[in-house]
Amino acid sequence: MTFWKAAILALATLTACSEEKPAPPVPPIADVPPRPAIWKVADADTTVYLFGTVHVLPPTLTWHSPAVDKALDEAKAVYFETDTEGDPMMFREIVERLGKYSPSERLSDRLSLEDLELLKGALAKLDMPLIAIESMRPWFAGVVISEAVVRKAGYDVTSGVESVLRPAATKAGKEIRFLETVEEQMTSFSTLPENVQIRFLTGGLAEIDTATQELDALVNAWKAGDVDALTRLLIDDDLAIIPELYDALLKHRNANWAPEIDTLLKSETGTFLVAVGAAHLIGRDSVIEMLKPLGHPAERVQ
Repeated sequence: MTFWKAAILALATLTACSEEKPAPPVPPIADVPPRPAIWKVADADTTVYLFGTVHVLPPTLTWHSPAVDKALDEAKAVYFETDTEGDPMMFREIVERLGKYSPSERLSDRLSLEDLELLKGALAKLDMPLIAIESMRPWFAGVVISEAVVRKAGYDVTSGVESVLRPAATKAGKEIRFLETVEEQMTSFSTLPENVQIRFLTGGLAEIDTATQELDALVNAWKAGDVDALTRLLIDDDLAIIPELYDALLKHRNANWAPEIDTLLKSETGTFLVAVGAAHLIGRDSVIEMLKPLGHPAERVQ
């Protein structure tokens, strides 16, 4: 279980936790024409493109393709998971309320001696002092460490798909919409039992040294549109290992989003683009699978 994989492909609020430190050199990514997976669902007068994104990418990675550009050009509105560019004061208030302990509590007191030593070793590799995360609940500490891991691997939160696509959509005059609030997204983590949060926090700490190779494999699969490889790497070998995390991070949120897309198809006309973490569009509990019983089979267009 390497939690940072789940973070970069499933949780958009990871990008809002960044401290905007300079990224290290870019890791090698396969030099192949980009073909990230895109689907569409449609009825007589409405088309919705579904684009699986990666929230954190190497700064110079090329991922645009004619299909992506066509979907954006045709769309009159673009949906993202949540508003990571919203009010910073509101974001900090939510983090304090959902992601932090009371002043008298410490993360290290909640961990076994074995887990605490594992955490200390990982933090040393990331040049992070334990005191920096002592006030954090395990889920939030895991997200913050995830961001540090992906940055150490050469990935940049400002180069993720949403960070590029949203300004482009705004410049092109598209309406920007969101599928959930920041609080709803963070609540998907904060309501997990503490023992599950600790499993999320500690799951990938022993594998920090191999993070670059694992992230490269994921991004290569994403860039090539290899859904089978993405499903194996991200879900079967990762998120599904902790069923409670899989349900909270993917299944339950997908179950909320599919009816929203159903309502969009039934109530509005025109073309729309939905850009969400790639993990939400793959596997047996994906948004795409949940749209089928609602009468909306998806067609893959790239």
